[in-house]
Amino acid sequence: MELKKFFLKDCSGKSLLKQFMNKIKRQDELIAAGKVLSFQNKEEEKRITGSGIYTAADITEYKKNEDYIRHLAAIVESSHDAIISKSLDGIIKSWNKGGEKMFGYTAGQVMGKHISLIIPPEYANEEKRILERIRNNEIVDHYETVRIKKNGEQFYVSLTVSPLKDRAGNIIGVSKIARDITAQKKSERELIRASKELAVQDEEKEKRAAELVIANHELVFQNGEKEKLAVALIVANAELIFQNEEKEKRAAELIIAYRELAFKNEAKEKQATELIIANRDLEISGEQFKEVNKELESFSYSVSHDLRAPLRAVHGYAKMLKEDFEVQLVPEARRLINNIMNNAKKMGQLIDDLLNFSRIGRKELVKVNVRMDSMVTNICSELKNEQGDRNIEFQIGELLPAQADNITIRHVWLNLISNAIKYSRCQDKSVIEIGSEIRGNEMIYHIKDNGVGFDMRYVNKLFGVFQRLHSDEEFEGTGVGLAMVQRIVLKHGGRVWAESKVNEGAIFYFSLYKS
Repeated sequence: MELKKFFLKDCSGKSLLKQFMNKIKRQDELIAAGKVLSFQNKEEEKRITGSGIYTAADITEYKKNEDYIRHLAAIVESSHDAIISKSLDGIIKSWNKGGEKMFGYTAGQVMGKHISLIIPPEYANEEKRILERIRNNEIVDHYETVRIKKNGEQFYVSLTVSPLKDRAGNIIGVSKIARDITAQKKSERELIRASKELAVQDEEKEKRAAELVIANHELVFQNGEKEKLAVALIVANAELIFQNEEKEKRAAELIIAYRELAFKNEAKEKQATELIIANRDLEISGEQFKEVNKELESFSYSVSHDLRAPLRAVHGYAKMLKEDFEVQLVPEARRLINNIMNNAKKMGQLIDDLLNFSRIGRKELVKVNVRMDSMVTNICSELKNEQGDRNIEFQIGELLPAQADNITIRHVWLNLISNAIKYSRCQDKSVIEIGSEIRGNEMIYHIKDNGVGFDMRYVNKLFGVFQRLHSDEEFEGTGVGLAMVQRIVLKHGGRVWAESKVNEGAIFYFSLYKS
């Protein structure tokens, strides 16, 4: 085949130069066409050189087209856009200077590698869809997406993707032009934000204008009231003169009253001495104090119990509102209803904890011989099953048996072990150590974890009712559990305390006297 025919005719018989004049009107298409001609020129050059049959006219025509192709290639290399060609299976075949600047890879670093090198993993399926459209002879024009640089930075690009064909019209590859539109996207977002702010400002201006109208009416009204007040002040001034005269009379009366008061103070001092003596006779006995304490606990139980009904009503009505009108409600209203339900649920838990706290205070202890080892093993097994796939290791040492109330002492273990699990959940592996020892007349039990710990400056608040050292957002709870633990241990005649450092775990102790 002659070179002239090759450069001036494609597989359909139409003039390539005429096609360029009619079709290539934008810079992006011109660059893509230059890459196609460069590819075809190299292939034909191999064929011509191999045949050895050509004329001087052919060579002259060849040189003209070669200059034209060099011109197109220079446009490609000087473009600020990334111009890339690749095979249908995604292997990069060409890479211009714009691609090096945009993505940070040199041509040598990417040639022969898969195009996924510059595609974020979450956009992998997008590339497959684009290649499918190219195989169907479609052109993807100004497709906005995200790509990734060598340094890992993601940025927005606009893609124009076209099929590369051989002389027979078969699709043999893909030409892609990528333009960085990150600044454009940023400007669009800024424009949207500014538009919203302007709308808010306009609305605020309208509100302020209406407020100014109201304020103006109010000012007129106030001026009228001031005139009335001025008249009233004149009257009040005359009244004040009269009152001053009355005060002078009263001052004379006060002098007389002061003398009488001095006499009365002497009498009061005598009465104070008598009251001190009377107070000593009115000291409350120990039994009377216990009776008052029982009445207080009974009152606490009654209040907590009576709160259940209205609380259930609040939760129930909020739930009905959500179920029946959730579609009609605005997002803020739905959020508030959810807050009502969540807080009602939390309040219910607080009431339950208060009831338990009150019951424990009234409950008489029934001491039996308790095997601490079997009790703790069962509790650990139950709690671990509740945690699902969490990695929890219990290191249970020797646990001495004790004379204790079986129900309440189980509550102590359950609360302390649950806390150890809860406050160590941020660790990859929760390690909880449980053991006991004898010190003098005491049997001391401990529960140690590798959790978040706490600041020892606040250790005095640890066992108070509703006293918490962590927020609900960090760790859920009501602040009653440790107070209940302390009450149970104290009723057994023991004591409870804790040691910790922030982010180094905590260790809780409680003691029971030996039988």
